Amino acid sequence: MKPKAGLIVGRRAVVEALERDSSRAGELLLEAGLKSPALGRIMDLARKNAVKVRKVERRKLDELAQGASHQGVGLYLTQEEYTPFEDLLDELARTGNKALVVVADHLEDPHNLGAVIRSAAAVGAQGVIIPKDRACALTPAVAKAAAGGLSRLAVSRVTNLTQALQGLKKAGLWALALATRGAEPPWNLDLNMPLALVVGSEHKGVGDRLLKECDLLTTLPLAPAVESLNASVAAGVVLFEVVRQRS
Repeated sequence: MKPKAGLIVGRRAVVEALERDSSRAGELLLEAGLKSPALGRIMDLARKNAVKVRKVERRKLDELAQGASHQGVGLYLTQEEYTPFEDLLDELARTGNKALVVVADHLEDPHNLGAVIRSAAAVGAQGVIIPKDRACALTPAVAKAAAGGLSRLAVSRVTNLTQALQGLKKAGLWALALATRGAEPPWNLDLNMPLALVVGSEHKGVGDRLLKECDLLTTLPLAPAVESLNASVAAGVVLFEVVRQRS
């Protein structure tokens, strides 16, 4: 069966999706013969929201999950998994001075991307923007790592990140890039403004073309023996500094 949109897996992620926006739930997949209180709760949520339930063999779930830990459960989404960039721009415009979005520059690790989405959702960001080429897409492993974050914000997938960042700036957002070195720490900057945080890839950081479009740079001070932080960890630190300043 080919889903119309994505498949999310893992008990916590599925519960989050059913509780927050059951209108997106298409079909619940449960491992045949598996029983637990957690699965019972998921079944109750599915019945309450009139979601179709199908029992499948574990090997089928393993195949669909593409390596992610599914814990015996998966949920097909019936709506588009990506939000059109123009729709995200409209949402950012409505949010005004509290607009916050993360631009992920060619992250390749699904756990990294999922963790970035989770952090962005936790601070109330409106969205995450990813490129179509040479980057991780929204896979079951990403949804698992996001731990329900995909139900809380928009994810837009664009052909050209530089043009997308230019569009965000035209909409009134300031572009802040996470640099590996040579810039002020985020707590030394005024981040109480509509903001697009640009996070670089695991190996190359933020690309030169994208970096030239950024209004501000920030670097996290590290101990001498530490070369860099994981991209999702660094993004989380900066995002919560934005929240601290705004509060």
